[in-house]
Amino acid sequence: MIRIAVIASVALCASLAAPPPAGPSDGWQRVGSGTVGGVSGMAPAAWAPERNGLADLVVVRDNSGDRESRAATVLLRPGRAPAVRELPWFGALPAGLQAIDAVPGRPGHYVAVTGGGDAFHLIVAHGRATAEGAPVALPGRLDGDSYESFALHRDSSGRTFAVWATRGSGELPAVARASSVRVGADGPEFGTVSARQEFTVPYPDRPGVRHISDLKVLTDGTVMVSSSSGPEEDDGPPTSAVYEAGRLTVNAAHDAVLRLRPRRELTPLSLFTERDNRRVEAIAVLPGGRAVWGTDDGSDGGSLRFERLGG
Repeated sequence: MIRIAVIASVALCASLAAPPPAGPSDGWQRVGSGTVGGVSGMAPAAWAPERNGLADLVVVRDNSGDRESRAATVLLRPGRAPAVRELPWFGALPAGLQAIDAVPGRPGHYVAVTGGGDAFHLIVAHGRATAEGAPVALPGRLDGDSYESFALHRDSSGRTFAVWATRGSGELPAVARASSVRVGADGPEFGTVSARQEFTVPYPDRPGVRHISDLKVLTDGTVMVSSSSGPEEDDGPPTSAVYEAGRLTVNAAHDAVLRLRPRRELTPLSLFTERDNRRVEAIAVLPGGRAVWGTDDGSDGGSLRFERLGG
C-alpha cells in the first residue's frame, strides 16, 4: 500500500493575469480563476528535466466557449512563484476536455479526451497546443457515456496501452477499459478492448459520487484513481479521495489486463472532506515518487497540490 506525505506548498500565479495572493497553509495553490479556470486533467511536460522540487505540467480545462482556454502550461520552480500560461489552440476545437496523458517516447505529444469520449492527438510546442487531425472515438463508447479519465502506459515490451473509464454516478459504477494504442499521424489508433471492469469507491459516500474523476498508471502498472462529488450532484461542498485502485498487467498474448479492487478493499490514500472543499478532477504522477492533485472547483477556479508517494 502506498502512503502519502504532503510536500511543502508552492505559490502559483497566472502569467496572463495579476498574481493571486499567497496560497493557503493547506498546500493548495490556485492556477486558474472562475468557472473557466478549473483543472480537469493534467500530465507532465517533456521539455524540462525532472528534479526534486521542479515540475512542468500541461493541464486541460473543461471549457466549450469559442474564446475559452482549452489547455495551459504550469511551470513550478523552487523558491519562485510558478507561472500559468494559457495556450492558443490550433486545429479542431474540442468541447469539454476532461483528461490528458503524455504519449510515451514522444516528447510534446499527448492524447486529450473530452467528456463525450473524443480522443485528440495533441502536440504542445512553441507556446501553443495543436490538435493533429480529427478526433477519434474511444472504443466501446455508448450514447450517454461521460468520461473524465485517460492514461497511457508503456510496458517492458515497448508496447503502449490506454486505460480510460466512464465516471459513474451514485449507484451506477464507473466502467474502466483498456486496450493497446498507437499514436500516429492519423491520431490515436486503438486496438480491441481486452479489459473491462466496473469500479465503485467507498468515499465520497454521497449519492452523486463520481467514482472515477481521473486515473493514471504508474511505471510498475499501479492504477491510481481519484473520485469526487460536488454541488452539481449533491448538496454541500465538494469532497474527494485518491486511491491505489489496482494494477494493469499484460498477459502472454500481449493483451492488457485490469485487476481493480472491490469497494470493500479500498482505503483512501488522500481524502478531502467538506471542510477541505476540494473537488479533485485531475492527477499526475512525477518521477521520484511525487504526485500532483488538481481540482476543478467551479467558481473558485482550479488549484494544485503536491504530494509524495512512498512505499
